[in-house]
Amino acid sequence: MLPWQRGVHVYDVPFFSLPFLIFLALTLIGLGLSVLRAFGGLGFTGMSDAYAWGIWKTFNVMTLTALGSGGFAIGIAAWIFKWERLHLVMRTALLTSFVFYFAGLLALTVDVGRPWNMWHLLFPSHWNPESSLLEVAVCMPLYAMIFLAYENLPPLWERLYVHASDGIRRAMRSVFPVLKWLYPFFVAGAYVLPAMHQSSLGALLLLSGDKLHPLWQSQMLPLLYVIQAGVAGTACVMVTLMAGCLVWRRRLDLTTLGDLGKLMGYISLLFLALRWGDIIARGQLGAAFTSDGFSVLFHVENLSVLVPTLFMLQPKQRRRPRVLFLSAVTAMLGAMMYRFIPTTIAFVPGELKFYFPSALEVLMSAGYVSLTIVLYTAAVKLFAIVPASLEEWYEAVAWARENFRTIRVDSHGKATRD
Repeated sequence: MLPWQRGVHVYDVPFFSLPFLIFLALTLIGLGLSVLRAFGGLGFTGMSDAYAWGIWKTFNVMTLTALGSGGFAIGIAAWIFKWERLHLVMRTALLTSFVFYFAGLLALTVDVGRPWNMWHLLFPSHWNPESSLLEVAVCMPLYAMIFLAYENLPPLWERLYVHASDGIRRAMRSVFPVLKWLYPFFVAGAYVLPAMHQSSLGALLLLSGDKLHPLWQSQMLPLLYVIQAGVAGTACVMVTLMAGCLVWRRRLDLTTLGDLGKLMGYISLLFLALRWGDIIARGQLGAAFTSDGFSVLFHVENLSVLVPTLFMLQPKQRRRPRVLFLSAVTAMLGAMMYRFIPTTIAFVPGELKFYFPSALEVLMSAGYVSLTIVLYTAAVKLFAIVPASLEEWYEAVAWARENFRTIRVDSHGKATRD
């Protein structure tokens, strides 16, 4: 029997905790600065003609969308490669994907500079086929707002069904066969679209030419970005699950977490093999062993992925919670470095050109990160997202009986209105 049988909402903690309110305040500050940035120009930023991308583009769009690729990577492993136990964490993976992409899309809207023109994306006749960002601008909203939203529908549907009137529930039952019929098509689209726009984010850097350091500039960037998104997304789901278990005092399912660690290890190994093979094929091996700062960053970035991989490929290490958590955090940081360094540090448009984000830019970027935490925390407290043991499931059923007197919940979780 699988240790995690069902998803439950985090029902036994207050909705508005002190950390939640702090992150909510940071979110509101970040969104307020975004409005100022959109309508007040670039006055408080460190941007220039040479560095036209702010930190919210290089970090919140490039990096956060990689962390939001857990649903993409874990879904492929669960559905295509029949890694069935990973279905137990799919709701968490899909939710993290949605909140990270939502925050990234908000940052992308600010980056556009004229957010009131975003409606042009709805009409192909208004598209600019010469733009290198066209595919990203179309695919990201389509993936997040339609395909990811659809995949996150079950928890919302369940809560609505339990609390709805009889008439609404009859309507929901009539619509459900259509949603079920559509599911395979949405799952397929949810794998194709991320592969498209993640590869396009990598292809975007090809336009920088020799302005990007040769250790990162490569014709393999589109493929490397897709594979590296799998590393970042899987590691992010592991960190999210284990941090949630720690904060809300839930039991760890080391078997499923071990499977996630093994998946992360396999993807990381593929990523490192392709990257080093590309470095050797391009004749840049010497550049990797110079004494400059870029070489140091390159090796720190690679070691941050390699060391966790070596641990995650050992079954004994995958049964140790501390090793699992530290490996996931380290791999996640290494994957984030791979996205952030070439767009911000290793990108050198010319001599005497330098970009460093202002304090308000950093605060705005932190606001988007806080937004993901606020959305995730609110969702797991309202909807059955977090995988739970069978014992915790029975506790949740007892809590529902006590707090919702008008609803009868049997021992299998089936809700019927008295």
